[in-house]
Amino acid sequence: MNMRLKAMKKHLFFCSSEHCEGQESEEVMEAFKEQLVELGIHKEVKLSKTNCLGICGNGPFALVYPDGIWYYNLTTDDVPKITMEHLVNGEPVEELIMLRMSVPQ
Repeated sequence: MNMRLKAMKKHLFFCSSEHCEGQESEEVMEAFKEQLVELGIHKEVKLSKTNCLGICGNGPFALVYPDGIWYYNLTTDDVPKITMEHLVNGEPVEELIMLRMSVPQ
């Protein structure tokens, strides 16, 4: 197995469809990249652009896998809070959650 995959604990998906391009998705994704590198967890958290995630109009979105947490209406100001509370400490940021999917155990 790829060593990068063995180290990965979370995966963030960002919509990059034509509908979300004008919603600063790229800026939010870049802010996450910078935070992850700054905190030294960039090997544990992978970031990926996706095609349409199917929930247009409330972006930018970030879907956190495997947690099933959909964050919405994100700004670069939200990034440090999500990074520290959810990605580092394991506690999702409730006030920024649009959808919480149940994850099979």
